[in-house]
Amino acid sequence: MTQNLSYGQLYYAKRMAQKLGITVEQYLASKPGSVPPPPQAPKPVDFSKVTKLRNLNITEGMLKCNLTGLPIDDLFSYERGVPVGTNIMCTGDPGVGKTTLLLHTLAHLAVNHQGNGKRLRCLFICAEMNKIQMWKYTQRFPIFGEVDTIFTSDYMHDNLKDVLEQLLDCGYDYVLMDSIVEVLETVREDNGWGQSQAEKWLIDLCIKHNEGHNQATAFTSMLLIQQVTKNGLFVGSNKIKHITDAHMEMRRRSERDGGDTYIQFSKNRNGQSGIQFGYQLSNDRIEYGTVRTEVEDEGDFSLDEPEKAF
Repeated sequence: MTQNLSYGQLYYAKRMAQKLGITVEQYLASKPGSVPPPPQAPKPVDFSKVTKLRNLNITEGMLKCNLTGLPIDDLFSYERGVPVGTNIMCTGDPGVGKTTLLLHTLAHLAVNHQGNGKRLRCLFICAEMNKIQMWKYTQRFPIFGEVDTIFTSDYMHDNLKDVLEQLLDCGYDYVLMDSIVEVLETVREDNGWGQSQAEKWLIDLCIKHNEGHNQATAFTSMLLIQQVTKNGLFVGSNKIKHITDAHMEMRRRSERDGGDTYIQFSKNRNGQSGIQFGYQLSNDRIEYGTVRTEVEDEGDFSLDEPEKAF
């Protein structure tokens, strides 16, 4: 009975018989006239993107860094400034100022000009705050008003996947997403997807625009705010972590008064990591203070840099 079966069909029959606790012959006899389906052939893989490193099509425009004019420029990259075509993930405790500081950074990029007088195009994807809250922020920090902003709540009757794909296709230099969790949750609901499928969509979207595949051929940098658990652990899978070129953590040393806050890159392919860069939020400005670098073989830190307010 088994002689006319292919190897794949026989393998399938053995597995099914084992699950049922019977012999292969008994399994086949119980299904007269039926033959187990052969395994599907693997999908052909396109290897045209396998190349030698010397043949990578990297242009000068992909290597630029743009200045904010803030002390934080020194932290983002060795060259100073925020690199293009880069994914930067920011995590931190609630209330530590992630949105404020990154929107402050984005706004300063927006008002700075490139050599040809063209302004940088910056977009804020706001998925957590409503318009009233953001208006109050803009009264405190008027420079926030220079940033193109989309409130995802305005598009509740549209598919957010389509909304963001079409908007980003216009070509932005820098995009701030607040937050990954909220955007992915909405995209999942709009499309009936699982978490893994939604994350793959976001990863593909980031890479597409990092490489300048948009109408403006802009090598978009994505600033991605992500939530953390009470223990400070990253929320979500590691898939998004792996596409980020830098992981920017915002922390506070003192839980009692909420002060003594600092930025530290635990990973930064474009600049230094492990440096604790102090900052303090006030009602209408951000004060950038001391830089702490670890002293080798000692549990202490060295301090420098006077405070600067912006």
